[in-house]
Amino acid sequence: MDLTKLFEIQAGLDYHITKEHPEKNDENRLSKKVLALQVELGECANEWRGFKFWSNNQVSRENLLLEEYVDCFHFLLSIGNTLNFRNLLPNKKPLDTEVVDLFNLLFEHISFLRDKECQSLEFYSMVFQEFTVLGEQLGFTWEQVENAYLEKNKINHERQLSGY
Repeated sequence: MDLTKLFEIQAGLDYHITKEHPEKNDENRLSKKVLALQVELGECANEWRGFKFWSNNQVSRENLLLEEYVDCFHFLLSIGNTLNFRNLLPNKKPLDTEVVDLFNLLFEHISFLRDKECQSLEFYSMVFQEFTVLGEQLGFTWEQVENAYLEKNKINHERQLSGY
């Protein structure tokens, strides 16, 4: 996966969105992107269904799960662009974490991205690593993720052109 290319593609979508929906003077877009990422992560967890101990239906619908995961990826890349973190640091240690724990960890760490003290390349790289491990744990290859991202990116551009 060519992350540099994906950050650039996301920057193009971010520019298109900003052109259609200009940022207001007192608006904190980063905070809104963090919340949007958390909402999409919740939708991804809901589609995964593996935490629903009260339900006999624990089977996720893979196509919808991938779509929700890719929606998260859009916001994660957008946050990286906002913070100028395109050159991720290499993974320091492998994560051997259960899916439920990864979702919980991501919710916690994503919320810290609003805090100036956590807006470092190292912290963002850690969140990115947790997110990629989640994708692997959910059974996605990076080829699947990249293809789904590119397809959804086209849809997102079309939505902006149609007054979404």
